[in-house]
Amino acid sequence: MAEYKGLDVSSYQGYPDWKRFNLDFAILRVTERYGTDSSFEHNYAGCQKYNIPVGAYKFSYALTIDQIREEAQLVVNVLHGRQLDLPIFLDLEWGEQRRLTKAKLMALIEAFREIITKAGYQFGIYCNMDWYNNVLPSDAKKYDLWLASYPLNDTGVIKESLRPSVGVAWQYSSKGHVPGFDGNIDMDVLYKKYWSDDKDTVVITPEGITADDVIDLAEQYIGCNEADGSHRQIIDGYNAHKPWARGYAVQYWDSWCDTFVSFIFIKLDAVNLIGGTECGVEEHVKLFKKAGIWIEDGTITPQRGDIIVYNWDQASQPNDGYADHIGFVESVGGGKIVTIEGNYNNAVQRRVLNVGNGNIRGYARPMYGKASVRPVQDSNDTQPTNSIPTPSNILESPSKTPKWVGKVTADVLNVRTWAGIENPNIKSYPILNYGNLVDVCDTVEDKDGFDWYYIRIAGKYYGFVHSAYITKA
Repeated sequence: MAEYKGLDVSSYQGYPDWKRFNLDFAILRVTERYGTDSSFEHNYAGCQKYNIPVGAYKFSYALTIDQIREEAQLVVNVLHGRQLDLPIFLDLEWGEQRRLTKAKLMALIEAFREIITKAGYQFGIYCNMDWYNNVLPSDAKKYDLWLASYPLNDTGVIKESLRPSVGVAWQYSSKGHVPGFDGNIDMDVLYKKYWSDDKDTVVITPEGITADDVIDLAEQYIGCNEADGSHRQIIDGYNAHKPWARGYAVQYWDSWCDTFVSFIFIKLDAVNLIGGTECGVEEHVKLFKKAGIWIEDGTITPQRGDIIVYNWDQASQPNDGYADHIGFVESVGGGKIVTIEGNYNNAVQRRVLNVGNGNIRGYARPMYGKASVRPVQDSNDTQPTNSIPTPSNILESPSKTPKWVGKVTADVLNVRTWAGIENPNIKSYPILNYGNLVDVCDTVEDKDGFDWYYIRIAGKYYGFVHSAYITKA
């Protein structure tokens, strides 16, 4: 049986250096008893940046159905649709819960599971072997189990005689030591591989963005064309997102239909859709399939905001599994699909297609309103020789024009003079508190590649805060 080594962490471990992480996965505590785990945002951001498969757990204090539903909903709210590779494990070990009947415990488990799975996450149960043998209801043992079993003289190494004979994961120590993490760490072995090895995949789930947002923005670029060079703003806008970290920077003379699709999402601060080592429609389709949003059926009527893939020369090219054009669905009616496409006659224009004419390969339907996962960018990535220069405005001062209103999610949040924790606090307004509202004006990467927001406070103070601690109000 294959085994994968990992760990589980919470605020007790502070703010680890995820760059030094050398294991296969991590499981993060999302919430404490009454709020968000103070290290969760840091930990989740680190796992995403360094491409670490991630799961979550919730230690429950619930004794009633209402209480456990509240706990589950808080977990879902904090995650806010963000991707998890592993399940959310319900930790049932609180001493007060041991007094409950097995029927009541099972009801709590099912109430928690219902909310978690409805939100699109996988579900599992964590407990120690005593709970598994003597407390956990038998009906709950059908779920994925993460079991704790380690000796009293725990030294951080695996003791084979204590390995459980059941379950998908084993917590074998509470006293491990891992580079980048201070103090003792819970160590785990996983037998079930929930994630894909192809980490070039991006889940297309724009956070807080609607189909109308996407189409309204796409409509603003109708008329951009190669003849007058106005298409360059689209290609420059895409390339400013550092696509060479994924292998290719688009040239002004390339086909740019798929670049336009990516550019629109980038402009909305959502996600770069380009996948693979070159710019191409087939790479999109692979990505859409892996993200679970692909509908391979040209007879299905699409929806506004869908991304359509088809043969552009419908008069002569039947859909033989190959497709060479991509665009947004603007509207549908009377058997007709109106699209907005880049590179249509070398411009952004509308096109009218027929539903079910044999040339439409299918549609991608982004899960609008949920969170996005950005492509991983290694700090050692360099710009390839084929790339065009980064637009000069990237080096200019950040914009002071507010884009959206953000809310602070940390209890205390420092406001710094530039992006990065090594920079000092601004003198005029160094600290924000939970729930404070700010204007988010721009985004800047720190030296490690993390996003920081350039914000305006009280209409007059400007500074930088880590993006992990600001959400849209």
